Order: sequence, then C-alpha cells, then structure tokens
Amino acid sequence: MKRLVLIGAIVFAGLFANAQVKNQACGTDENLAKQIQDQPATKLAKEKFEADLKTVMQNYNPSDFKVPAGSKKSGPKYIIPVVVHIFHANGNENISEIQVQNEINFLNKSFRNLNADSTYRRKAWFVSPSGDSAFYDFKGLAADAEIEFRLAKKDPKGNCTNGIVRVYTSLTNKGNDELKKTSVWDTKRYFNMWVVKQINKGNTIGIAGYAQFPFGFGGGASTDGVMLMSTYFGTNDATATHEAGHWLGLYHPFQIATDSCGLDGDGVMDTPPTYFNPTSTEPLRNKCADKKYNTCSNDKPDFPDMQENYMDYFEGTCASNMFTLEQKARIHYVLDNIRVTLWQAENLAFTGVDGTGPTTCPPIAAFNSQSPLACAGNKVQFLDYSYGATITTYEWTFDGGTPSTFTGKTPPLIQYDNPGLYDVTLKVTGPTGTNTITFNKYVKVLPATSDMAQGYYTADWWYQNNYEQKGWTFAYENDANKFERFGISYNQNASMRYSQDPFNQLNSIGSISSLISPTFNFAGITNGYFSFNYAMAQATLSATVGGGRTQEEIKVYTSVDCGKTWILRETVSDATNISTIGTGNSAVLASTIDFVPADQSKWKTVTISGAKMPNSASARFRIDFKYAGGNNFYLDNVHLGLTTGLSQIALADAIQFKAQPNPFNVSTSLTYNLVNSEMVEVKLFDIMGKEIGTVFSGIQNAGAQNLLVEKNAFNLKAGIYLVNLKMGNSSLTHKIIVE
Repeated sequence: MKRLVLIGAIVFAGLFANAQVKNQACGTDENLAKQIQDQPATKLAKEKFEADLKTVMQNYNPSDFKVPAGSKKSGPKYIIPVVVHIFHANGNENISEIQVQNEINFLNKSFRNLNADSTYRRKAWFVSPSGDSAFYDFKGLAADAEIEFRLAKKDPKGNCTNGIVRVYTSLTNKGNDELKKTSVWDTKRYFNMWVVKQINKGNTIGIAGYAQFPFGFGGGASTDGVMLMSTYFGTNDATATHEAGHWLGLYHPFQIATDSCGLDGDGVMDTPPTYFNPTSTEPLRNKCADKKYNTCSNDKPDFPDMQENYMDYFEGTCASNMFTLEQKARIHYVLDNIRVTLWQAENLAFTGVDGTGPTTCPPIAAFNSQSPLACAGNKVQFLDYSYGATITTYEWTFDGGTPSTFTGKTPPLIQYDNPGLYDVTLKVTGPTGTNTITFNKYVKVLPATSDMAQGYYTADWWYQNNYEQKGWTFAYENDANKFERFGISYNQNASMRYSQDPFNQLNSIGSISSLISPTFNFAGITNGYFSFNYAMAQATLSATVGGGRTQEEIKVYTSVDCGKTWILRETVSDATNISTIGTGNSAVLASTIDFVPADQSKWKTVTISGAKMPNSASARFRIDFKYAGGNNFYLDNVHLGLTTGLSQIALADAIQFKAQPNPFNVSTSLTYNLVNSEMVEVKLFDIMGKEIGTVFSGIQNAGAQNLLVEKNAFNLKAGIYLVNLKMGNSSLTHKIIVE
C-alpha cells in the first residue's frame, strides 16, 4: 500500500486495562470492534454475512469473474453514486474540486484494474506441494471489478449538486462517527465519503482512514461510508481504494488477530495468508526487492505474500495495484445482496448519475468567521469559502455591522458597536445561477465593559441554579456527554458532574468540555482572583500507557476581548498530580467503580491570581476539561473576587476567618483574628444580594474576635446567606447555610 502514516496512536479497546500503543494505517478493524462492543447484534450479523458468503463461494468459478481481454471500454456492471463531505477550518484540508475528482478517477482505475500494467506485477516465487520451487505470475488473478464511482449530480432533495459538500468546523481535527452525522446523505442511495484533517476516534489518532463494513450497520446508517484524512484523498494514493474495499466487504489478508496466517482469515482463498503484528511500530513494509518474501508457510502451494493486493499493508512500486478474482466475487455478492439499491436504475436517475442529471449547477454560497464573537466596538473578519460553479459576484449583508453591505469576495473587517445577536447573509452569482445563505443570529456582540461592581461572584448551580441566566455557559466539542447537576458538593448541596464513559460509548475520549464565564470588570483591581474546586479519579491503564492511568487535563484561560482570543494561565495534568484521591495505584479507579468524592479531602482547589489575572474591564475566564477515559469528574465552587484590598482568599487566610457550625439551625459563630485595631463592618445579605442586617460595625481591638449570628434574631429561614466582612479597603464574602 503506497502510503506512509503515522503518528503514535493510543487505542482504548475493551476495558481500559487492555489498552495498548499502536501505529496504524487503517482503523476499520478497531471501528468494527467498537460497533460489536456497543451493539452485540453486529457480531451476529457479521457471522451470518460470513456464513452466507461461504455457502455462495462453494460454487465459485474464477472464470465467471474474468473480463475478456479487449473489453475494458465496455460499460461498468455497477455504477455507484458518491457524495464527498469535506470538513475543514479554511486550511489545506479544504481540498479542491479537482482533487476530489482525482480521487474518483483513481478509485475507478483501481476497481477497473487500470492503475498498473504488467511491469508492476512481479512473478511470485513459491514452493509447490511436492517441494519444487517455481515462479507464479499473480497477474492472472488481477480482477476488473466492473465498478464505476460517479459524483452525484442531484442531492437528496433533487437539487443540482457537484457531489461535494463543504462544512466549516474546528472538529476537522477530530474526525469520527459523531462528526459524520452532522453531514450525511441517505447511505442507501449514496456512497458517503468524509474528508477531514485528522481522524481521532476516541484516543485513536493518526490513522489514515476507516470504513464501515456492509453487514449489520453496527454504527448506524448515518455513519455508513468511509472517512479519510485529506492528505490521503485525491493524491494518487491507494488509501481510499483500501477503505472502499472494506466498505464492499473485504477484510485484510491478516484478518484473524490471534492467527493471522489462517488460510481463510479474509474469507478469500486466492489471497495468500500473511502475518501482520498490529502492535508493530512499522506497519507498512516495502519488500518489492524480495520476490520470496513470505510470512506464512501453511498454504499449499506455499505462495509468498501478495504485496500487490490493495487490502494488505505493503508499500513500494509493487504494492497496492490489484484486487483478486475471488475478492471481486465477494464484492459482487455485497453489491447484489446488501448494497443493491445503490446501483439500481431508479437510484441512478434519483442521484443524477445516469447521464440525465444536470451538467452545470449554480454556485454554493458558504462563509464563516473564526471568531463571530466580539466586544461592542470591535471588528469581525468573515471568510468566504463558496464553491461549485464559477462565481462572478459576491454580495454581503451585515445586520448591525459597519459597513452593513459589501460587494466582493473578501469583505473588510466589520465593526459592531452595539451588544446583540446579528444575522449575516452572502449571495453569490455566476453564469449558471444564484445562491444565497443566511446565518441567523450568527454574530454575538457583548458589552465592551462589565458593569459588575466590586465584590464576590459565583457560578450558582448549588442553590438557585441560575448560572446560565447570569451568563455562565458550558460548551462542548462533543455534546453526547455533558456536565450535569449532581447532589454532592465541595461545600454546598450540588456540584456539576461529567460522568465517566466506559468503553467510550459516547465518544467522550479526547473531547474537551468548557465552562465559560460572563464578562467581569477587573480594571484597577489589585488583588482579584478566580478560583474553583474539582474532584476526579483517573482510570486504570496498562502500565506501558500513561504510567498506568488515564491522562486527563484541566486548563484555565483568560480573555480580554470577550472570548475572541484566550490566554492559557494554568494547566493541571498528570504531571502536576491531577488526581484528587492520592498518587500511585490509589489514584486510579476501574470503570466499574462509580467515583463520588465523600468529603472535602477528595477535592482540590485551583486559583488564578496575581500576574495571571487580566487588568481589564472585559475579562472572561474559561475552564477546559479534557476527558481521557477516566472516572467521574466534578466541578464546584467556581467563584471570583473583585477587590482592591487583600484578595478574599488572602484576607480569609490572614485573619483565619471561620463560620462554625455551618450549616446551622440555631446560630453560628464568626471567628477571626486582628493583628491591629481595625474599623470592621460585618453585614448579612440574602442570596439575591438584599441586605438583611448588620452583625457588627465599629472598631475592634487586635486579637481574637467572635461574632454570633442567630437564626431567630435575623428572622432567617432555611436557605443560603452571605456574610460580608469589610476591613479598610479589603473585604471577603462567606456563604452560610441555615437548615
């Protein structure tokens, strides 16, 4: 196979304890294993598929699948409509229409046996059953599969198309089945191909492509097709051919993992068995110079490895240039019995590939902004990526922006002066027609500065649960698994929990989930801080992977431009002992255990202060949590202080402030120590900030202080209240709970 891959990959297969490091070119086997794991019925469907094929192949006659010489120009037996979905972030992964067509051309040459002449087909050295040595020419086994792939001319709604869909998304770096579902056409009518910058199925990274087998649809119809990295698409590379072979029911010749020299490991008898170690650090082999290269000797006669076969892992001039006659028979069985609707005349007309579809289409309007979020008075850049037919005119409309309209491909920076949500429209026109797209409420403009006064602020999901109304937002790369309110807390009655995902059923592994704050005014604040508590348990891995534990990560960022750009301020990872339940073996839990932090000793605190704090009137904070397959993760007590004196944390530490007991039913004592005589004011507020009363106001002498807050004296009901203590220019706010 003429392709070079790879980056190291970590595969979490089965229980995490069985994870292992791999280098991979193809992720199809791992994809199948996960489908069987998620839907055990897939295994039964696979077994039935193989049993049915075995029965059919009892009557196999190679002559039935040979195409007579000189008939190459005859029409294909099967025509397959294709749609290519390109996920991109305006980078090189947004491949051209020419590159897409190059891939279709290469696929057609591959399946019609036109990609190589006889000079590429070496004669293979083999040992006959009698022990004699001889040469055998694999050329006689090379098959014309009689398949032609054609880009669709009509989309599922009957509209004109060039068979290409372009989708802007930062998730082009994390291609997986969940991304497929965001852009898919009816998989019984179209062969769906998805192109991304990088494939990341959980923690499996660096694979060039993967496919879904035709049986069982273990991944669901919405994921049926092949996904490929853009660097292996349309570059005269056999990766797409290999994956299309899987999609049509072909296995690797080394398919049986425990005995890859099995004679029928791939269910095909005219592909000599080969041995391949999937844990090898060099999965691709170039052995063209060795005509006798032979990894399995149990076949009789003992043929060397068929390096020419598209479905094996070889590279070099002799590699990846043929399917065999029996592989062709297997492909035809799949097309005649499973993927039968694709090539029927009715579907060829429906998809426009029968020659009656439109030959030209209007252009497709498409655009994006990498940062459609701005502070009032700031500017936003918009980028066009319209595609399809020739475009002669671009007309932009920017609701609420300045300028409000623009004619041309690349608009200037658009300024937004007023907070709000605004629409953006692009109309493109060419010789073949006009197309318009509008993104409603696409641009979000926040106030340039915050009107938050000095004080104490929190993301409240523990009492009123109004954090979203206050502007706190959770954001997800993969929203199949989300933070949810949970009745265990660091110091109150609820936290937010990101649940473990055993077996990665929700594709959580590798995904980042974020909590983003509203805007706060830290201009002139000398001792502000941002702080939160978390609890988590890593999960067990093989000792050779991550030191025996999963590699979760927390990162804290700040922004001074309403979230348009972010600056990394703090990282908590395995290197800094991210676990909150100890170190070594005690820091990990099997996925069969449901970790719950029993007390405050199972929590840790992260605080951003000092030089890491932005001195800005439009400061925002973001907490990123990257899940890596561990146990439950808890987030709580997210709060910040805006003060020009000592920070609340520093002040509480300095005076040793405590409220005991807390919660209380009758009364609680507020205790603290004064180094010097101070003017002190202590007031009580409800959770809405309404003042209830003054606990103390006046000068206190140096030394230990004790103030009593009585439930009946302040007519307190059950709930949460705030005690605010001021000393000179410094203050702190502390929560107390009345039962």
